[in-house]
Amino acid sequence: MGGFLDRNREALSKRYNNIISYLDKPGEEKTLLPEEEGIEVGIQDVCGRAVMCVQKGDRLLQFDSLYDSDGLLDLWFESLGDEWDLGAKLVMYGLGNGMYARHFLKKTREDCSIVIHEPSEKMFRAAIENFDLSDIFTDTRVRMVFWPLYRDDDEIKMFYEQIIEYMDLASHKMAYYANYPRLFPNDSLSFTRGIGGARNYAIANQIVHERFGADFNRNTFNNLKFISQSRSYKDLIEKMPEDIPAIIVAAGPSLDKNIQDIKAAKNKCVIISTDTALKPLSLAGIEADLAVIVDGKKDARYMEEELSKHVTLMCTPRSGDTFMNLHEGPKIFTNNLCNHIKKFMDNNDIMFEPLSTGGSVANSCFGLAEALNCRRIILVGQDLAYTGDKTHSKVTVRGAKHTAVEDLEHVIMGVDINGNPIRTSREFKMYREWFEDEIKKHPDLKVIDATEGGVRIEGTELMTLKDAISRECTKSFDFNSVLKEIGPLFDDRKQEKYREFVRSIPVQMEEISKMIDDSLEDYKKMKKMVESNDYHNPKFIKLYHDTGEMCERIENSPVIEYVHNQLQEKSSRMLDKVNKLEEDEKTELLAAISIGENYLNDMKNAVNELEQYMDNIKSEFAD
Repeated sequence: MGGFLDRNREALSKRYNNIISYLDKPGEEKTLLPEEEGIEVGIQDVCGRAVMCVQKGDRLLQFDSLYDSDGLLDLWFESLGDEWDLGAKLVMYGLGNGMYARHFLKKTREDCSIVIHEPSEKMFRAAIENFDLSDIFTDTRVRMVFWPLYRDDDEIKMFYEQIIEYMDLASHKMAYYANYPRLFPNDSLSFTRGIGGARNYAIANQIVHERFGADFNRNTFNNLKFISQSRSYKDLIEKMPEDIPAIIVAAGPSLDKNIQDIKAAKNKCVIISTDTALKPLSLAGIEADLAVIVDGKKDARYMEEELSKHVTLMCTPRSGDTFMNLHEGPKIFTNNLCNHIKKFMDNNDIMFEPLSTGGSVANSCFGLAEALNCRRIILVGQDLAYTGDKTHSKVTVRGAKHTAVEDLEHVIMGVDINGNPIRTSREFKMYREWFEDEIKKHPDLKVIDATEGGVRIEGTELMTLKDAISRECTKSFDFNSVLKEIGPLFDDRKQEKYREFVRSIPVQMEEISKMIDDSLEDYKKMKKMVESNDYHNPKFIKLYHDTGEMCERIENSPVIEYVHNQLQEKSSRMLDKVNKLEEDEKTELLAAISIGENYLNDMKNAVNELEQYMDNIKSEFAD
């Protein structure tokens, strides 16, 4: 037994050199999976066949059948179901000795693929030392995820959000190598939840783009000019003194009762406002130090007070264009899922990280306070409930309008700060749970709920706003002095690089348009050949491969993100059909050609709709 290590390492080096680098690191630089502690991985010789076994306490777990491996593998594969659509993907927990992965590759079509998630270094080492896995490591249908590489930095959900795409979901399957869940019950549960979370993220992300994709584009192209003038988020973090208390002002109904008390905290803390709370603060004569906007549809009414227009604004490329155009103060940009711009920032070593958030702008304000090292945070107007059956402060855009109880959104019942029932919502519940999770994660953080109403947020200290300010806001602090030290996001050299980057967008969009036209011509030729039964020949095969390569080039364009945004719900309709197999070859080819043509025509229309923004870029960012 054994003797396969060199062959496996050579195979790994061709696609997974980072795994070899990890395995060669000293033990003190690694973090073992907690459930690996105390297990012993060994190999038993069963009738001349190597069988992997693990001793865990008084239990011996086997990772192969001692008798009939083929029967075990057939039973396992049948358990996955008999529907294998075009391009189906299996995500499997555990590599073991590789027999399940190899069986999958043998039983499925060439367009199907497998992602193998291996959680354990001990199991992996035993496998590569005692079994020939070189064919699996070099197979392009296989993606090996060696989790010890990522465990310190990534959550499973966030990692698989980059792997699981919406178009995979209809044909996506999950499986476990036998006995891995018994060996690693907690980690396998985290894996299951993480994959579920990644799937939900793909669905939610698709829904968001269906509804708001065109708005994302309008806002992003409007904000390109503001990004060039942005202050540095990195400087803000570095220049901010330690342990300055923060007051986070949301626009819940309870804000009306204590908003005047905030005046006593001015120049004794950093006041961070949600975009919606800017109006009531300004009407009360209070200028926030910072405000956060993530909403893509904030209209002019939220920015009509003069004090609001000059607040330093934390924003994203997708922040609402009307709101952004009315704002006259300093802007500091953070990322919010615009991968095209994020890649430019990363390539030029510019900090462009998102604010930590649980979904609401108030969550983002809290994430900003944490990033600025504010270890004492006072929440105001953070009802997270329909206090008095109201949705917002009475002087906000929404609060000025009466909302009948029956028109409140997604109502559920919660518990208020006094232990009494209160109307809240599913969304508010999600935001509240995020606050509670953050408080648990950071026990050194002191969070005071001075809303004086609303739902109970576990982990916070309940106080009146007057008392909280009197106790926590005792030293002078001038945010404007910090603001003066914050430099621009770009120095002169990077500013010119950014302008070149923006000027390249229309050029790249024109390239997509040309590739779409070329692909549509090829599809027409293929359709004629299939309809005349003249497709079993090298010419058709070449056309088929050429269109595939061209479509891949289109999808890999740096600016394809904007085209996808513009497609909105059209992409979902196409993706829901793309993996379905037809009854015979000719029908399947015609269906594939039809889907391809329709999708390309939709993309062509999307590119044409984006032309108005390309014209603006050419004029605003001319040499």
